[in-house]
Amino acid sequence: MPQFKRIAVVGAGLIGGSVLLAAARRRLAGSLACWSRSAEARAMLKGYGVAEVFDNPVDAVRGADVVVVATPVDKMEESFRQISPGLAPGALVTDAGSVKAAIQAAARVLPTHVAFVGAHPMAGSEKAGAAHASAELFVNRPCFVTPTGAEATAEVQRTHAFWQGLGCRTVECGARRHDEIVAAISHVPHASASALMLAVGGLPGFDSATAGSGLKDATRIAAGEENLWVGILLANATHVAAGLRAAEEQTARLRLALEAGDAPLVRQLLADARVLRQSLDRPA
Repeated sequence: MPQFKRIAVVGAGLIGGSVLLAAARRRLAGSLACWSRSAEARAMLKGYGVAEVFDNPVDAVRGADVVVVATPVDKMEESFRQISPGLAPGALVTDAGSVKAAIQAAARVLPTHVAFVGAHPMAGSEKAGAAHASAELFVNRPCFVTPTGAEATAEVQRTHAFWQGLGCRTVECGARRHDEIVAAISHVPHASASALMLAVGGLPGFDSATAGSGLKDATRIAAGEENLWVGILLANATHVAAGLRAAEEQTARLRLALEAGDAPLVRQLLADARVLRQSLDRPA
């Protein structure tokens, strides 16, 4: 028997489309519904054949007991306002945004007859849009669940159950702590990769035709859609700016060591970085 009656997704791009495909494959709900701002995306979603596709967000959420808002971070408050007239009493609204404090504040516009529990599946990609959605996107990926503490325990548990049902490993913490964590593990790396790409792209020796895997690996995430990332970085600007200052300091340390011909310090900096990078490959 399906765990949920009806799941509605608002903003069915990479993450939202993957929610639909994963929920359909895992038979998580009796029915699925969705809306996307893009007519092209709506046509593609109809082609997937797993959900009812609506031309407006209000109709998409009617009758849903779980609503997932997966629009860009800077469109969340607008999305919450748009869907409010269609939300059923007792519905659970969750989201997939990568900044939580700002979205918690935006969720205050939702009607009092629904519950909101924020979430953030760590399952993004530099590739955007429903065309890249996958039923396997969430398998064994961490997903933050960020209650305020004011919600009913049952609603928080239902949020965990929903994201776990898609394949995620859920991790619970407060919104501010979440934003601090994702700045370190996602937002600062993205901003730094963009800065690195701009820096090397301006060097006299830059030649995209001969660039190898080292540059491509180090800057892969800089290929992410800028319209999405502007909102994310600005919403978490305090933590991201602090991280970029730390990156500048470490870059300056390495530069000064090279300019001074200080081989021991260069070796130590590279070794410290290697050990930290290797720690990312250890089992969680």
